[in-house]
Order: sequence, then C-alpha cells, then structure tokens
Amino acid sequence: MIFRQKECGLNLKQTVRKARPTDLPMVYKGELHYIQTIEPEHEQRWKDAMHSHLRQWTSALERMFVVEQDGVPVGYCFWEAIDGAACLASIYVVNECRQRGLGRLLLDQYIDDARARGFAKLTLSVFLGNPARFLYESAGFQCVRTGAEYLDYEYPHAVPTNATP
Repeated sequence: MIFRQKECGLNLKQTVRKARPTDLPMVYKGELHYIQTIEPEHEQRWKDAMHSHLRQWTSALERMFVVEQDGVPVGYCFWEAIDGAACLASIYVVNECRQRGLGRLLLDQYIDDARARGFAKLTLSVFLGNPARFLYESAGFQCVRTGAEYLDYEYPHAVPTNATP
C-alpha cells in the first residue's frame, strides 16, 4: 500500500510504503552508517547489542515505513510505543538523496500513523550533533529536555484518541 507520493524537481517519483522483511538489510546498513558517522564512539556497544536491534526492527515492522525514489528504497523510519507515547526510534535517508524532502515525507508518515493509532503524545530523541534536529524542529517538534548527549522532543499537535500500538 502506498501512503504518500510526491514528484520532486528531478522528475523522480517518491513514494512511502509499509516496510517488508526484505527491507531489513537496508535498515541494518542505514543504522550502521548512522552510528559510524554521527555516534562513532558508540559503535562497538551498538554492534554488541545486535540481537536487541534485530528484535526491535522485526517487532517494529508494522510501524516501519520505507521511502522509495523511482521504485528504489532510499530511506526508512520506524517508531515504537513506549509508556503510552509514540516514540520515533529511527529515521534515515541515504546521503545522496538528502535535502529532497524525503526525511520530511517519512516524518509526516510517522506523525500520521501514530495519530491514526490514537497516540496523543509523539516523541523522539536526537543526538546533540545530529543535524536531523533541524528537520524535527521545522516540522513543529519542540525540545522539552536537553541531556548530556541527547535532546528530547515532543510534538505539540497530536490529537488524542485511543492508542493502539
């Protein structure tokens, strides 16, 4: 099922769809690239927790979305239900496709999916040095806490209903 489509300036068709198990190798590559470029000091700990990551990714498939450009997967996002909140766990777009609105398509899909499932509280955390925080802020997320390494954000526009993970 296609959730969103957009024509970008280069006449490339951009689509967001539900993730499939066959997308998990791309998720692994994206998460590894992120940890190596944004949080390299945590790479070994991340690798040591691979079994936990695999459980997380497979259990989040119902809340995972892939963005394609002309039919080629170029990014993903997924979220989890934690303590009654919809928490964006990860969002990633390959380097060569950034700055084309794909991250915003994925972020909007997270917001819409969490709202449709009845979540009133939408949250995310971002590493202090991660430039994705500008994407979150431009979408309306507000910083509610600054930690030693991460910023915590909440989306103030969520519409409360009955939450179903």
